[in-house]
Amino acid sequence: MKDYLWNLDALYTGYDDPNFIKDFDLMKNLYEEIPTLLQNMESFDDKDVIIEGLKTLEIIKDYTYRLKMYAQLRLAVDSNEADNTKWANTTLNLASSLKTYENALLDKILEAPCLKEMIETDAFVHQYKFILLEQLNKKDHKLDSKQEEILSMVYPTSLKAFSDMYYALTGNTTALYDGKELPLTQVKNMCHDNSSEVRKKAFLAEQEAYKSIATPLSFAISSIKQQQLKEARLRGYKDPLEKMLIESRMDKETLDAMMSSIQSYLPKFRNYLRTKANLLGYKNGLPWYEIYATLGECDFNFSIEECEELILKHFKDVSGNLYNMTKQAFDEKWIDYPTRPGKQPGAFCENLGWIKQSRLITNYNNTLSDIITVAHELGHAFHGMMIENQPVLNRDYCMPLAETASTFNENIMYNALQKDMNDHDKLLVIDSQLSALCQNILDIYARFQFETLVFEHVEEGFLTADQLCELMKEALLRSFGDGLDPEWLHPYRWITKVHYYIPDIAYYNFPYTFGALFSRGLYALYTKQGKDFIPKYEKLLAATTTNTCEDVAKIADIDLRQETFWKESLQSIVDQMDEFLQLAKGE
Repeated sequence: MKDYLWNLDALYTGYDDPNFIKDFDLMKNLYEEIPTLLQNMESFDDKDVIIEGLKTLEIIKDYTYRLKMYAQLRLAVDSNEADNTKWANTTLNLASSLKTYENALLDKILEAPCLKEMIETDAFVHQYKFILLEQLNKKDHKLDSKQEEILSMVYPTSLKAFSDMYYALTGNTTALYDGKELPLTQVKNMCHDNSSEVRKKAFLAEQEAYKSIATPLSFAISSIKQQQLKEARLRGYKDPLEKMLIESRMDKETLDAMMSSIQSYLPKFRNYLRTKANLLGYKNGLPWYEIYATLGECDFNFSIEECEELILKHFKDVSGNLYNMTKQAFDEKWIDYPTRPGKQPGAFCENLGWIKQSRLITNYNNTLSDIITVAHELGHAFHGMMIENQPVLNRDYCMPLAETASTFNENIMYNALQKDMNDHDKLLVIDSQLSALCQNILDIYARFQFETLVFEHVEEGFLTADQLCELMKEALLRSFGDGLDPEWLHPYRWITKVHYYIPDIAYYNFPYTFGALFSRGLYALYTKQGKDFIPKYEKLLAATTTNTCEDVAKIADIDLRQETFWKESLQSIVDQMDEFLQLAKGE
């Protein structure tokens, strides 16, 4: 009988594997040798500086990722094993130590006078044209070495310290539920419970728990956002949003087209929520504790075997490459399914380009949602497959495009499963899909509005917990409007979302909406064009690491700067809402 645990032997067979020891020693020796290399580069020909610099960067990125990822994957499924914690920290520290030298090597490459000429004339350098030109543009936003050193020195006691405080406070806070002190995370997860009474009681317990940590976290979010704003301007950005857009390889025109399209469709989403609220027995819109409520109890039960059979069945109808990779993943045990002590919650996928495989984690619980999660993570694996032949420095795609293949897979499974179901079960599946879409559209739109409001207000000074709650309620109403019951909003959403407390990234919200709508639009093209669209789709995924969002979309003949594409994607969601409401009336 299969245990459905993953197998990592294709990476290393253990920390005592001679290959692991050899690779670790290689990186340790490189760490000791790079200062000499950097010194010797002073006498190198400019062309040699570029070539040797890039080759050294390739080695660092490749091998630190191998070592770090192996330890982190083992730690993810067994945090109780001391060696996993030890090696995860050791490899992470080694990678962090090498980061300083990576930056120094990159600076030497970018300062070489002949770089632009080499990009066009040397085949080895030319393969890195996109990232080198990108780094040249970002160089304008770098401070002098002394300023960068100061920011680096205060980072652990400023941005990172407030971020760490967030994790410490939220991780150790309990909520009083039914007379019992429970971990806050456990009570938060009750929002998905089948019982409305449980959801409401959990919501009230959660709100009460936040009061005890709201004041220190108001200091955290105010300080993080103030420093992000000041640093962005110090580096020559207009604001943190411009910085995020550049890092996201996205134009402001694209963001504006997407956001204005969403704004024009808000009334239709609100109408759906009000109608759903009426069906659930609420007259003033949905109370927040019912935001994940379904119109009926979902009693689906899918074993892991059934999950894999269903995914293979429906992927086979779409793409031979997707099907073959998925079968390989199942056969070669890329996926770690079961929950067990020491295993982290949630799900993720890591692309392991050097062995042309991926590894996926999920905490499988036999639900429809679990099938969608497995399909989602396999999308990340497929994206990794499409870029695995890229040279090692060309394997990073931007955040907005990161969810393209994963959400495309969700669309495959949701639509395929509905076709095989009776109206009652189909209603529940559509309900589940629309609930997730409302989060990706309306909730993310609210988060974007909230962060914009915070940046506007922190210029004037510190924001108290009460002020942050008021800004959050304003943002929720800007998005959800009368789709929500105004007496039952969630004023502490600024605490529930870790994204606001990430030290180095502001506006980690709109990429989710982009991913949901972009993949939805791509799936709509697939439904129109059939399998003829798949080669174009695969080419698009392969291009995500060396192109802007706009140029990637052009491969599928999409203009992201125009509202047309975004409105078509949004309309497809509204059409599904209409189908859902029609089915609901017949129940």
